[in-house]
Amino acid sequence: MNIKTFSSNDFQSAAKFCRMNMEYDSLPDFLFKEKTFDDPDYDPEMTLLAEEDDEIIGFMMGVARTIKTGKCGYIKLMAVKPEKRRQGVASQLYNIIHAKFVKIGCERERIYESHPNYLMPGIDPRYTEAICFVERKEFKKFNDTSNLLCDLTNQTFSTMKEEEILSKQDIIVKRAEKSDEKQTLNFIKEDFDIWIPEVTQAFKNNPISIHICNYKDKVVGFSAYDTNNLNTGWFGPMGTSPTMRGKNIGGILLKRCLADQKKQGHQFAIIPWVGPIPFYMHYCGSKVQRVFWRYEKILE
Repeated sequence: MNIKTFSSNDFQSAAKFCRMNMEYDSLPDFLFKEKTFDDPDYDPEMTLLAEEDDEIIGFMMGVARTIKTGKCGYIKLMAVKPEKRRQGVASQLYNIIHAKFVKIGCERERIYESHPNYLMPGIDPRYTEAICFVERKEFKKFNDTSNLLCDLTNQTFSTMKEEEILSKQDIIVKRAEKSDEKQTLNFIKEDFDIWIPEVTQAFKNNPISIHICNYKDKVVGFSAYDTNNLNTGWFGPMGTSPTMRGKNIGGILLKRCLADQKKQGHQFAIIPWVGPIPFYMHYCGSKVQRVFWRYEKILE
């Protein structure tokens, strides 16, 4: 078996390999590029291919990010050809990436949830081999989360009457303009700073894929889409100022984004890494689509 670093010459074959061997996920070329070369922390030394007879039998990508708790290493993507599993392929790839995480001072490792550029917020337990692999590598499950699916086909998401009620209270909801970016980011820094990279991406999109709520000319809420896994129907993030909750602002902002996604031609919206499942069920009838297990290993 030969292990080498990933390069642009490997792009087509590696993308095809992942599509064929990650049976519960879709990775078209444009999305594979977003997850690899377009990742701001992409490191070719931590993006590896395992080959036998010039054929790919394994792929693994690691990225290191600085988060509030320190530097964290993520196994962002991994796939092994089914007939080559449980033969040490993933272990050899992981050992190389793990050593690099240790060398650069990572304090912990996690699996898949490499926010803000990530494919999955954890391991779908249907990838049973992956669960067994990470547990053998002494990762510990510490949480789980869900992706919800919203059927856009039979809903209109009209918010006109609801917005009229808010306007009488000097609360205005609108699509953000480029001139709103600085004020919106300043608002997000107060309570939702983890989402700054995704909101910044929303302001780069055409049209801008974020709606905001103003109260007396001050941003008090936002809702975005197409900020990660672009053009695949992903919704989020969103947030409302704690002082303005209970006024239906979040529901309106959500529906505005879902209406946009429907106009894009999506039949479904994916609401990832969800905490308040009842909120989304209430406002758009979304249901749990997938469950993910979150794993972490503390490095000494």
